[in-house]
Amino acid sequence: MDPMKIYNHSPIFVQNILTTMQGYKLKKRRFGTAYAEYLAELKKRDYSDKSFLTEYQNSRVRELVKYAYENSPFYREFYKDVDISAINTVEDLKKLPILPKELVRANIEKMYTIPMSEGTVSNTSGTTGTSMTFVYTREDHQRRLAYLDHFKSALGFEHLKMRRASFNSSKIVPPTQKRKVFWRDNLAMKQRIFSGFHCKGDNLPYYVKGLNKYKPHSMDGYPSAMYEVAKYILDNNIKLSFTPVAIFPTAETLLPHYKEAIEKAFGCRVYDQYASSEGAPFITECTLGKLHYCLDTGVIEIDEDGEMAVTCFETHGTPLIRYKIGDSVIFDEADKTCDCGSALPIIKSIQGRSLDYIYSPQNGKFTSVYLSLVSQDFNNCVQNMQFIQNTEDSVDIYIVATDKYTADMDDIIIGKLHYSLGEEMKLNLHHIDTLRKDPSGKFRFIINNLK
Repeated sequence: MDPMKIYNHSPIFVQNILTTMQGYKLKKRRFGTAYAEYLAELKKRDYSDKSFLTEYQNSRVRELVKYAYENSPFYREFYKDVDISAINTVEDLKKLPILPKELVRANIEKMYTIPMSEGTVSNTSGTTGTSMTFVYTREDHQRRLAYLDHFKSALGFEHLKMRRASFNSSKIVPPTQKRKVFWRDNLAMKQRIFSGFHCKGDNLPYYVKGLNKYKPHSMDGYPSAMYEVAKYILDNNIKLSFTPVAIFPTAETLLPHYKEAIEKAFGCRVYDQYASSEGAPFITECTLGKLHYCLDTGVIEIDEDGEMAVTCFETHGTPLIRYKIGDSVIFDEADKTCDCGSALPIIKSIQGRSLDYIYSPQNGKFTSVYLSLVSQDFNNCVQNMQFIQNTEDSVDIYIVATDKYTADMDDIIIGKLHYSLGEEMKLNLHHIDTLRKDPSGKFRFIINNLK
């Protein structure tokens, strides 16, 4: 029987047990020896030593390029005219060709260096209109999690030791559920998962109740969902029974008014970060509110438009070298240093995340992060998607599919979208060969003509 059917037809207390059981399974996979060893290494790393960081970055470039060439069929062909032994520094990366996203999509299975069964699978969110499947080695996956937890530890939150509340897209609330319980507990990881899909309107008092009872030490996940809760708290002058150590938004752009409202409502700092499902280098916020490009996680190059080409150190399962990820950043002056003491370069802003949304009269706004989930069941069968809304009660969905796409996937898309947007929303699917771009030549995943 389908595990989701078992889950959806179980009482909530059983759903909590099932969530915790899944948590223990993931905990074993994610927080093993490689995680512990790298976390210990990071705690000893001196981020004020620029020369160390530079040499460390150069050594990781050499190792990754050599590994990709020797283990990936795609890179052996891609670099056939390159002298790999001449790639020794970050500057030498310019001798290698740029890796466009379209080329990755067309060749991703040839890029893998290990079978999916031996690694950890990661589906991109597809916020630029596509979803692809990347494979991490289990060591790489654990090292990325260790880096994220090291970032949080420096700000006072100890993962697996302190409680956290996560606002995400997990479908923990069955469509037929009547009770106003919009969260489930993952005791294995000291985590209460709140549904981002239901975080709005008349449900908000129950979210506050769930948070007050749980008293998390940190909150993480979609800032748009946390903002809805924060705004409700502020509008109703609610006094919380807890104060988090810190809040860590992910996946969406942290808008200034989001940050202001969340910090005011919960009485603690909000710390921004940037990464990606593909494994992009980390950008993290320090105690002084500056964004830092983490040199020890990869290389960021930018073109004249500020668009990033990234080289990602913990991507041995699907190596990414000079990959055009689709996001843009603006660097501060090269010689500018931060008073926090870190020698890591300062990022002025991250420009690349979509702020468009589809509006549902029944369920409110849904950004690209939520809508991109509809293609995750298809792995690499969907080449591109675009949502266009011209009226409040309907959405047109344009799909560019590969030859692996099957007719029943239309029903999956409709089902997923009705779960998010509501059964009353009229959904029009169109299968086409190419998608339109805006006058500047840029592709938009969501075009909302209501605004």
